[in-house]
Amino acid sequence: MKSMCFLNRTVLFALTMMVSVTWAIHVDAARKDCGDLPNNPPKPATKVAKDDPNKNNDYDTAVDEDTRPGVTYLAMAHGSTPKPNKCGVKAKNPDAEWTGWGGPVGDENVSIGEGVGTRNEIIIGGTYFVRGVGTHSVAKLVYDLTGDQYKKFEGYVGMDDEKDPAECNVGGSSDFTFKIDGKQVFKSPVLAGTDKGKNVLALKVEFDIPANAKELEITISDGGDGACGDHAAIGDAKLLTAQALAVEPIDKLPTIWGKIKGNY
Repeated sequence: MKSMCFLNRTVLFALTMMVSVTWAIHVDAARKDCGDLPNNPPKPATKVAKDDPNKNNDYDTAVDEDTRPGVTYLAMAHGSTPKPNKCGVKAKNPDAEWTGWGGPVGDENVSIGEGVGTRNEIIIGGTYFVRGVGTHSVAKLVYDLTGDQYKKFEGYVGMDDEKDPAECNVGGSSDFTFKIDGKQVFKSPVLAGTDKGKNVLALKVEFDIPANAKELEITISDGGDGACGDHAAIGDAKLLTAQALAVEPIDKLPTIWGKIKGNY
């Protein structure tokens, strides 16, 4: 009987250690695995009580990194494909297609800035995103979906706050189209940086990924008015497996198109 109790304790300890190690490995798969910021941001992210649409990169809301097991972030430079590494899954199409201006894009979780050496952290409509993809219209990103059994995509699209709203009238404008294996699954309206002098919130994007899907294509257009100031971004852009969907996220930011922050 004593031997059985000892065996049960031993098995329980081993299982506990396995879970702990698995969790530790997951926690290590974080933004830090994508490298540090590539430069000292010329327009640093600034936490304020109430963001001002006329100021670059101030924010009053933040979406932290999703640390649930089974979350894979989209990457542009330091990830891997088709199987993701700790940074995430990397776009597989030619890097010349990743941005219409300001390239090459060699860094993660930063905006397009004013080109290489001027990247900023990603802020859309007064919300700071720890993880995300920053680019400039016209752009295309293609991600291989065969590296894991992904069930869903989630993210937020909009115009990066690093662009002065006075430039190009509204701080740029773009629209975002998502396709799986050539079939459109989501298309945003044209999103501007500001609307009548007020910040436009990030638009939530979420859709299911069918079984045996092969690739996700994201196209960022110029909104029909040219590419002036189109500093587009996808905040918290991630692929989720069944493991991730079994756990509620810590951060929730339900935003819809057309909603303007009510605190002005």
